[in-house]
Amino acid sequence: MKFGWTPRVWSQGSADSGELLSYPSLPELDSFYGELQKDFSGFVSLEKAGHSVQGRPIWLLTITDQEVNAEEKQRVVMVGQEHGQERSASLALLELARWLVTPAAAEIRRRQCIGLMPVVNPDSWEDLRFNNVNDVNLYADFSLEDEPTQPESQAVADILERMQPELFCSLHGTEFGWKYRMGESNGFSWTTSQFDRSHSRLFIEEINRAAESAGFPQDRGEEEAERILPWLPGNIHHSYYSGQRVTSCVHAYHRYHTLANTMEVHHPRSGLIRCITMLELGNKPWRTEAVAGYPVRTMFQQDETFVSAYGQTAAERRASRVELWGHTNQFLVARGVNEPVGMAVTAFSLDPEDYDRWRAVEIDPFLQQYGEEQGIDVAEVRAACGRFPRLQSLRCDQIKPVANAQAKPLLRVASQGLALRLRLPRLAALQRVWLDGRPVGASPVDGYESWNTRNGFTMVQFNVPPRADSERFQRHLIAVAYRAPRIDRGEVV
Repeated sequence: MKFGWTPRVWSQGSADSGELLSYPSLPELDSFYGELQKDFSGFVSLEKAGHSVQGRPIWLLTITDQEVNAEEKQRVVMVGQEHGQERSASLALLELARWLVTPAAAEIRRRQCIGLMPVVNPDSWEDLRFNNVNDVNLYADFSLEDEPTQPESQAVADILERMQPELFCSLHGTEFGWKYRMGESNGFSWTTSQFDRSHSRLFIEEINRAAESAGFPQDRGEEEAERILPWLPGNIHHSYYSGQRVTSCVHAYHRYHTLANTMEVHHPRSGLIRCITMLELGNKPWRTEAVAGYPVRTMFQQDETFVSAYGQTAAERRASRVELWGHTNQFLVARGVNEPVGMAVTAFSLDPEDYDRWRAVEIDPFLQQYGEEQGIDVAEVRAACGRFPRLQSLRCDQIKPVANAQAKPLLRVASQGLALRLRLPRLAALQRVWLDGRPVGASPVDGYESWNTRNGFTMVQFNVPPRADSERFQRHLIAVAYRAPRIDRGEVV
């Protein structure tokens, strides 16, 4: 096939001449997109995602296997050239588009839907302008609550809202070749935003190592500087310094619990390798999970209890994830105090007022108060929990859940479902599992699932299906009786 632009052969690893990187013109880019769509119509669709200040189109390439049910697919969005002269980022995405239509990417196309926006700032493509023509930094034109101010960044926000992706990557770079020294990195922005750090550092580290295995060293930012990440009040010089702005990555994380990665790309081939690595990781179970996917499923953790997205398909988990993420400020978890090895008990509520009701409450008063209301088999739970003196409400920040005035109204029931998890010792053998005082069996829909994680725990997940609106707040009591192997007896290898 012929494209309107013939790229440099980055796979040879040859140094650039030192001048401006070889790059296509905007008309050549349009030709490239059109021919890719024409030659691979079963994989590639092309649409105008928005426009620039001067009216130029901002294109979205969507690449996926169109014969596979979309409900089964995770979603990915990658953007380049939010900063106008950073064309090496765009080149990496153009090379990725070319790779995604090859047989090597068949499994990724089957299980993921990838949206690419290689040129977000087309008015600055030829002029090598950092900002847009209104002199606005598009990458940092976001806020936690309001919409972006510029049409280019609004186009990115609109695609993020439509796709609510599991993974978002904003690629940055340079317009020059080897004359301009630039470090490469993943998971953070050097100067734009103190908040722009990926929530999964181990995911980012796998990307770093893939690039370094191919000969492209990567900067770890705060680790390299040997300074702590959060600012020390009055001692910023002892912290990893960065700005205070909200970027497109922070926007995606805040609104959708998207795994966001800011990527600095000096060498387009390095960017290509890292993008491919990310997509390949999305096709594998993450180290804490039983099913393949990006690490975005857990919304909340308190000690050994987790609140996670519900669902058997990627679409179901996405809907549950976004709903739950918007209401984590009201989650309440109360766990059994002085839990003996072999038993785990936790209560969960969406009612923030339960914080005061459940603080150090004894098991019997708890059951008397909520047993009949929630349909709990009080006798069953008393027999199971007889060794526990009380429940105690706990949160990670040790404060009462409150409704944020800027957030959505309080969630009364999880209309998209939720999953409650208990983390047990390694290789724990389950003996009995209860949900709301009733024994439940194994089921990915309305029972429990259990697996041993790659990082050494046993996880029990209670799947609570979607519920219709109710006048009552949703509450649950979960419990597990198990046998833990004794390390001192050599039962764990």
